[in-house]
Amino acid sequence: MMNTGGPAFAFAPNERAQIVADAGRSDVATIGFIDDVEACLQAFDYASISRVSGGLPEQIAQHLSTIVHTAAQLRGALYRLPGDVAMLIDLHLLSDGARRRVANDLSLLVEPLEDIAGAVSDIQHAAQGDALTENVRLEDRLVRAIATIFRNRLNRKPTSEDGSGFPSTLRHVLKFAGYRMPRLAAAHAAVTPARLRALLGDSSRIGSRD
Repeated sequence: MMNTGGPAFAFAPNERAQIVADAGRSDVATIGFIDDVEACLQAFDYASISRVSGGLPEQIAQHLSTIVHTAAQLRGALYRLPGDVAMLIDLHLLSDGARRRVANDLSLLVEPLEDIAGAVSDIQHAAQGDALTENVRLEDRLVRAIATIFRNRLNRKPTSEDGSGFPSTLRHVLKFAGYRMPRLAAAHAAVTPARLRALLGDSSRIGSRD
């Protein structure tokens, strides 16, 4: 669960019971689905009230930049360490065994630091690319994220067809979340069957009446 500084989003017991009924099962996978959806809604709430920088919520963007900067500083300091150790050995203040230990430790530290910095940079670049090339509403991203959770947790394809169980599950998720999040109250009504087909890339009923 992401730390937003506010209370964690949680469905009420009767709301959880309705979502379980929509899923048509009450096993561990369904409980995991509900837990993941709660975390997703918490993230949506955080993102919807946060200022955005470079395609990311500003606080997260600043944190990622700090990680990249700090990792670069630490790598620079570590790269200077062998020279410092060599000088101490020349002054007979340190043994040659210490040099070997430092060299071994450096090989274990520097590469993971570079990997972390590289991964964070990839996240930043991807977010910037999304911000520049794609004008996607946050609510649309939420629907797609819930669809992904539905597929991964319940092992069922989310479609706009009622038989898939996804439309009713989504309707109740958005309805219940809308009680706490005004922005989602409007989204609940906006996700029509046609809109859901478009968001899911479901062409099975295009051309039919809604």
